[in-house]
Amino acid sequence: MSATHTNHQQPGDATQRAIEHINPLINAVIHPEIQAPGNSSKPTRTVLIKDCMHVAGMPTTYGSQIFSNNTAETGDATVVGRLRQHNVTFAGKAHLTEFCFGATGQNECYGNCKNPWDTDRITGGSSSGSAAAVASGMVRMALGTDTGGSVRVPASLCGVVGLRPTMGRVPNTGCLDVSTISDTIGPLAASVTEAAWLFDAIHGYDAADPNSIATGDASLPTLEQGVEGIAVGRLGGYFSENIEYDIESRLDEVARLLESQGARLIDTPPENDTAIREHHAFRFILADVADARSDLMRDTRLRECLGAEVRRRIELGQAVSGVEYAASIRSLLGLRRWLRNLFSGGTDLLLLPTTPMTAPLWRDSADMVETTRKVAGLTYDLGATGIPSVSVPMGLDRNGLPMGAMLAASWGNEALLLRAARAVERGLSLDDRPSVFAGTSAN
Repeated sequence: MSATHTNHQQPGDATQRAIEHINPLINAVIHPEIQAPGNSSKPTRTVLIKDCMHVAGMPTTYGSQIFSNNTAETGDATVVGRLRQHNVTFAGKAHLTEFCFGATGQNECYGNCKNPWDTDRITGGSSSGSAAAVASGMVRMALGTDTGGSVRVPASLCGVVGLRPTMGRVPNTGCLDVSTISDTIGPLAASVTEAAWLFDAIHGYDAADPNSIATGDASLPTLEQGVEGIAVGRLGGYFSENIEYDIESRLDEVARLLESQGARLIDTPPENDTAIREHHAFRFILADVADARSDLMRDTRLRECLGAEVRRRIELGQAVSGVEYAASIRSLLGLRRWLRNLFSGGTDLLLLPTTPMTAPLWRDSADMVETTRKVAGLTYDLGATGIPSVSVPMGLDRNGLPMGAMLAASWGNEALLLRAARAVERGLSLDDRPSVFAGTSAN
């Protein structure tokens, strides 16, 4: 049984039927509600919204039992308001790890979100439902959030496109805060073109967001310009260790593909592997979350309502010392300085795997902390520097599971980043590829 993408956006009634048919088996949408656009006479696109962003007329639960009885919001997150201006149909609210804190798709209140390629495997998280809904064909576009990899990891494990924009280019107003220096909203989509459309629709300055920065170029106008003359750094060292064989082999193919289209490949080892290993961004994000959720932890009744794994991760964050936090930030600044020198010195893009492995089995993922460290090991630190990166599908491994290639660019250079992602998609003949459902797949 499978659901197949078409070349046009499904109208609301077709999306509703798809959700009714598929969602009970993968649990990607926790609040299915079709909200039609204001002008029904104009063509519309359908977007699913992660349930950590406000949508007027729908509740926001943050994936938590604590807020499971919330009433409908009266206002929109900034990005949702911008999509309304594009006459978007909303498909409801997507599943997520509780309080956006975990990379498996586990949720003790709403049940786990299952990977459409193999429901015995994790989706990745925390934007689990957004990725799974796109991969299964319920929708073609969704919004997620990315702090340490929460867009890119599920995009990779579910075989869809996932963009983490430059920190500040997409406003977070009206969205849950996780880490004040690393959060960003980003698109997940069935194709690079749709991810680019969604990014162009939501990015731009917002005075209400203290991290917001001035807007840059739109990505759609240059999407088909290719990569000729572009210098691509193949990241080594820490970012190339313990990679599954099929992922490493396919990434070699992607590198050769870019080279055949005129890109210039450069071997690029990180400046300081040791600092990344010892002062991983995972540590300071743990501490940030512990502070952001401190009010819930102080209230005994609310603390007991938290999922056990999320509560454990918050407690780990509470144990991070000020010196450890400072060391992580100092390491992050060193990585950022190295990247600035790298990009200013002639490297245009970086290439690495999105995840070092394909989707693990649920039975092997009971420890959310350990599984998060494994699947998000390559996304945390680059994301924390604020640079944009995108996970683009690069086919299936020998077991029929999706693999993702990650491209990263300098701050504000989403247009070039998505051009390269589109070149990979086109070169691997993944244009408008079929969706997959419950193990039925097609390359």
